[in-house]
Amino acid sequence: MQIIDKTLHLPPEPFQSLALYTQQSEEHFCVFDIETTGLSPKVSSLYLIGALWYDRDQGQFCSRQWFADDYISEADILQAFGQFLSSFRLLVHYNGSGFDIPYIEKKCGELNVDSPFKNILSLDIYREIRRFKSLFSAPDLKLPTVERLTGFMRKDLLSGSDCIDIYSQFMQKKYFRDEGMELEKQKLLLHNLEDLIGTLYSALLLNYKSGQKLLQSETEIQVKEQNNHLYISIPSPCHFPFPLAWEPDSFTVRWKGQEISIQIPLYQGALCHFFKNYKEYYYLPAEDTAIHKSVGAYVEKEFRQPAKASNCYTKKEGTFLPVPAGLDLEDSQPLLFRAGYREKQNYVLWDDKTRQDEALLRSILCVLLENPG
Repeated sequence: MQIIDKTLHLPPEPFQSLALYTQQSEEHFCVFDIETTGLSPKVSSLYLIGALWYDRDQGQFCSRQWFADDYISEADILQAFGQFLSSFRLLVHYNGSGFDIPYIEKKCGELNVDSPFKNILSLDIYREIRRFKSLFSAPDLKLPTVERLTGFMRKDLLSGSDCIDIYSQFMQKKYFRDEGMELEKQKLLLHNLEDLIGTLYSALLLNYKSGQKLLQSETEIQVKEQNNHLYISIPSPCHFPFPLAWEPDSFTVRWKGQEISIQIPLYQGALCHFFKNYKEYYYLPAEDTAIHKSVGAYVEKEFRQPAKASNCYTKKEGTFLPVPAGLDLEDSQPLLFRAGYREKQNYVLWDDKTRQDEALLRSILCVLLENPG
C-alpha cells in the first residue's frame, strides 16, 4: 500500500456551501471516492480510496490517497481509511450510497475488517440534488455533467473502465519492473483526485436548496411593495454557480449571484372566507353572507336559509397575499380567503397587521424554497 498526500489550491465556496446546507463546521467534512476493478466486491478488487478535506490549522485543502500497488493491500487500505475517518463528523460523496459505501462494507465483511462508516454521518450530494433536478437544464446528473454545470473542468478524461485497464497495465509493468508503471499510477491518482474535486464542486448545487436554512437563521430579508407585487430578496453567503428561475403557480423564485429574489403578485378585490362547520350557519341571500345561527335566529325566516358548504362564507374587500400550497394555516390566524368554493388558491388579507407579521412571511418563503423544481 502506498499513501499519497497533497495540498491543493481550491476555492472555499464549495465547503461554505456544505457548511450552510448541513449546519456543520467546514473542518468536519471529508469528501471520499473509491476506485475498483469491477462492480461486484466478490469478484473485483478495491485498489484506491481518496479523501479530500479542509485543514483549518494549516488553512488549506488536503488530499490523501491509499493506493494498492499489489493485490494484498485491501485490508490495510480499509483499516487505514477507517482510522483516518475517526476525526471527522460527516462523510461527503457523490452517489456513494449507491456504490462506494455498499462496496466497502461488503469488502469489510469479507476481510473481517470493521466498517469505517460506523460513527460518521453521511451526505450523498447526488441524492440531495436529484430531488430538484428539473431546475437544471441538464440531460442527467452524472458527475461529469454536474462538474460542467458548476464550472469545474477536468484534466482527466478517463472512464471507470479505462481505469480498470490502466490498473491492470500498472500491475503488469510493476511485475516486469517497467519504469512506465509510474505513468500509469499517476493517471489513476489524477482520475481519483479529480473525482474528489468534482464531488466537492457539486456541493455548489446545494446552494439552490439552502434558502430554508437562511430563513431559519437571523438572515435579514428585504421586502418591497410595488405595482401590486411583493419583491422579496434574501442575501446568501454562498454564490450560485449560474442564474436560475422557477415559477410555482403565481410565484417567481430566482437565484442569481448571492441573492434569492421572490416575486409575489398581490390580489385586489373581494374574496371569501369559508366557514368549515356550515351546518351551524344561515346564509342571507340579500346580503350574500353567512352568519352563525346564534345570531341568525333573530333574522326573519324569509330572509335566511340553511347554509351550504358552497355559500357559507363572509366576503372581504381589500388587498390579498397568495399562500403557497403546502402551508397549513387552516387552524390559525390570519384567516384564509378564496375566490370561490372550488378554488384551491388561498390568500391572506395583506393589511398593516400582516405586513408586520414577519414569521408568517418567512413561513410562506420557507414553503416556496423547501422543494424547488
